[in-house]
Amino acid sequence: MDELNILKEEMAALKRNLDKEQIVNEKLMRTVMRQRASWLNTFVLAEFIMLPFLYIIFAVACAVFGISQWYAFAFVILGLVDAIVDLRTFRINPQIFSTCSMMEVRKILIRQKKERFLHLCVALPLALIWLLLFATAVFNDGNGNSVSYAGAVGGCIGGIIGAIIVIIIYRKAQNTNDTIVDDISIDDTP
Repeated sequence: MDELNILKEEMAALKRNLDKEQIVNEKLMRTVMRQRASWLNTFVLAEFIMLPFLYIIFAVACAVFGISQWYAFAFVILGLVDAIVDLRTFRINPQIFSTCSMMEVRKILIRQKKERFLHLCVALPLALIWLLLFATAVFNDGNGNSVSYAGAVGGCIGGIIGAIIVIIIYRKAQNTNDTIVDDISIDDTP
C-alpha cells in the first residue's frame, strides 16, 4: 500500500510541475508576442511625430514652386486621418496580451489584418491622386522653368518610392500578425 501512496504522490507532484510549466510557457509566449508587436506601435507613434516635419517640407515646396499652400494642408489632413486610422489598424495595445484570452487576441489580430487591407485599398489610391495633383500643380502652376519640371518629376519618383515603402511596411505588419496568430494556433493545439 505504501508503494501506491508513493506513486500517487509522485503523480500529483508531476501534475503540479506540468501545470506550473504550462503557466510559465503561456507567460513567456505572451511576452514574446508583445515584443513582436512592439514595432507596430512605434511605427504609429513615428507617423504622428513626422507629420509636422512633412507639413513644413511640403509647405516650403509649395512656396518654392509658387503653388497653393492647400496642397500642403491637404497632405497634413490626409496624413492625420491616415495616422488616426492606423491607431486602429496597426497599433496593438500591449495590455491585450496580459488581459485577454489567446482566442480574443487572435480575433483582434485577424480583425486588424482585414481592416489594414481595406485601409491600404483606400489610402494608397488617395495618396496617389494627391501626388498626381501636386505634381501637376508644380508642373503647370509653377514658375514654368526646369526647376518646376524637376520638382514634378522628383515628386512622382518620390511618390513611387513612398508607395513601395508603404507596401513593404504593410506586408511586414501582415507577416507580424500572421506570426502571432500562428503562435496562438500552435498553442491551442492539443
